[in-house]
Amino acid sequence: MSTFITNHGNKDLKKRLQELIEVSTELKFLVGFFYFSGIKEFYETLKKLYDEGKLSQEHIKILVGLNVDKGGYGLYEAATKLKSKDEYFQALINSIKTAFTSQELDNEDIYEQVRFFVKLLEEKIVVIRKTLDPNHSKLYLFKTNEISTPHLFITGSSNLTRAGLVSQYEFNVEIKDYGFEEAEKYFDDLWKDSIELSEDDVKKLVYTIKNETALKDVGPFSAYVYLLKTYIETHKTKDTFNDLVKLMERKGYKPYSYQLEAVSQAVANCKSHGGTILADVVGLGKTVVACMVAKALGKRGIVIAPPHLIGPDDKSTGWKKYLEDFELYGWEAFSVGKLDKALEFVREHDNIEVVIVDEAHRFRNENTLSYHYLKEICRGKTVLLLTATPFNNRPSDIFALLKLFTIPKKSTIVFDEDLKSKFEEYESLFNKLSYIKNHYNSLNKKKRERALNYYKEIFGKNNVAVDIDNVKTETKDLARHIRSILEPVVIRRNRLDLKHYKEKIDLPEVKDPIEWFYELTKEQSEFYDEVISAFKEEELGGRFKGAIYIPIKYEKGIKDDDEPELKDEESFLLTYQRNLYDFMRRLLVKRFESSFGSFYESIKRFKSIHETALDFIKKTNKFILDRKLMEDLAEKDSDEILKELEKYEQNLKEQKTNAEYYKVYDLSKFKQKDKFIRDIQSDIKLFDEFLQKMEELKLTQNDPKADRLIKGIEEFLKEGRKVVIFTEYTDTAKHLDGNT
Repeated sequence: MSTFITNHGNKDLKKRLQELIEVSTELKFLVGFFYFSGIKEFYETLKKLYDEGKLSQEHIKILVGLNVDKGGYGLYEAATKLKSKDEYFQALINSIKTAFTSQELDNEDIYEQVRFFVKLLEEKIVVIRKTLDPNHSKLYLFKTNEISTPHLFITGSSNLTRAGLVSQYEFNVEIKDYGFEEAEKYFDDLWKDSIELSEDDVKKLVYTIKNETALKDVGPFSAYVYLLKTYIETHKTKDTFNDLVKLMERKGYKPYSYQLEAVSQAVANCKSHGGTILADVVGLGKTVVACMVAKALGKRGIVIAPPHLIGPDDKSTGWKKYLEDFELYGWEAFSVGKLDKALEFVREHDNIEVVIVDEAHRFRNENTLSYHYLKEICRGKTVLLLTATPFNNRPSDIFALLKLFTIPKKSTIVFDEDLKSKFEEYESLFNKLSYIKNHYNSLNKKKRERALNYYKEIFGKNNVAVDIDNVKTETKDLARHIRSILEPVVIRRNRLDLKHYKEKIDLPEVKDPIEWFYELTKEQSEFYDEVISAFKEEELGGRFKGAIYIPIKYEKGIKDDDEPELKDEESFLLTYQRNLYDFMRRLLVKRFESSFGSFYESIKRFKSIHETALDFIKKTNKFILDRKLMEDLAEKDSDEILKELEKYEQNLKEQKTNAEYYKVYDLSKFKQKDKFIRDIQSDIKLFDEFLQKMEELKLTQNDPKADRLIKGIEEFLKEGRKVVIFTEYTDTAKHLDGNT
């Protein structure tokens, strides 16, 4: 019999190998590539067997067919045939230095795991050899102590790496009832002719790990001196900035030392890494710092910014004013809505060498047309990314920003250059932690079981239940680790940091918020609970189906608890459509919590769109989803997205299709056509119910939240104070205007 192992769902190779290692008396692994990240996945299993005295000499034989690149703790450096043992061994030693000099290793767990790995090498429990000729085979042989299955082997696509064992899709087959003797002979013949490490070689290898890599012991004084040297070199303000200070004073700007330090650090980052992320909190003058950096670099460039930050042609405000003030002549400012024009401009002007991107967090989603344009604009340029919120939802968001100025697999940000592999691991871990957090206590049994399996994978298979505190701690550790990776290129200070500067910095005092309470009537309170409940997830009793935002679910007949096997493009669409549905669900709740007026207008708009979509389906037996809506989630605010929804509705009415953005679905091919239509009708009914109840309760006229706000404003006005009201939604502003 045979079993397929794909690293999908519960079928991951790591779990199966852990099970087999526990019952095996001898293991023989032939792999193309070997990384420390592969061995460390079995640390707990091997440590347990070692402590129980169940590991003997040559218990694990690892035969490496190829030489590995520098990433992922690789032990072999170049995928070439070596001429002699001496040449091979020197390449191995050089590779060791590279593989174990990485920020990935800078934590206590890794130190302990490496020490254990070294012990296994010294005691010859693990023996590693290199094939004489390059060999790309993957073969895992096991001799077990089980009578029913004395031996078996696994072969397929997985290397002995973390990616091959867990995080990337592979295809392997486990074979128990035939072929073992032939497979073992193949391994043994290669082993006999392989390049063997002598006892002295092993000692030198161990010495290299202990004394010539990041794992060597570093005394407190050495660490302090290195840190001090790095800090001084990074932050010192050079004489070349004197002209900048004079320019600022001449233009009416006060040259604060914290800004000058940021300029110095940013210029150094740009020279070392090709760009930097300026992430000071709001109000510390990121725009001024960016202009000074641009002036210090002495090159021509462009600015990409939201339209409201560009400024008018008279250069009285916005980026156009700043470019004029800092005498950045020849620079141009482009709106984020005109990236195609910006790209055209860059291609027509060879002397554009710097790109400043304001509110860069808008471009955290690389699967959008806007990101594609921006990446082309930034290609080969020095890039300054301005954002007060660099740490967004997930590791891939941050990675997308970094890729605007660093090459993922040849990045200067990390020692081993392979930023791509690190963020793939971060993203995989983040996804699993998020799944555990969201579904460990789900009413859906499949989701609970999957969450527990992920938990066991991360925290050890002996766990029988999820400890959510462990998940939170691991998530914080992941965030801290990502921040350490970003440290070379991110400049971020907050208002508290400025207290450490001797000069007086004129910043308004930010007082703690004052709570204003208001009461709902019994009827309003019941309606509030009903709305919140309606827009929960369906498995928690939510009534909102959101069918028009997730048509692929009905096309493929996917149930809510399914994790279907889909093609890459289909899987991508399913993920994005689920995100679109979740966004719309949360958007309606946020607008409801903002004001009754905003919610009323939103419900009317959503009802109209659903009715138009249903009418379009009845007339054409087709449905169109606007892909641009999915892009807008990452790039636009809520009001802008609602405007796009209105355009989408109008195009449906006129039966217009845009091949660039629209995905056309043929309902005759839907596995759940009738359910798709029923769910749309159900949502229309839900919207009708809410509109009717709001009118019955006269919620837009009798809004206790608006009444309390107005009362508070009147008190401020009596004191002769000015009041500015901020709201996320235009409809709320109109609602307040109508109530005042």
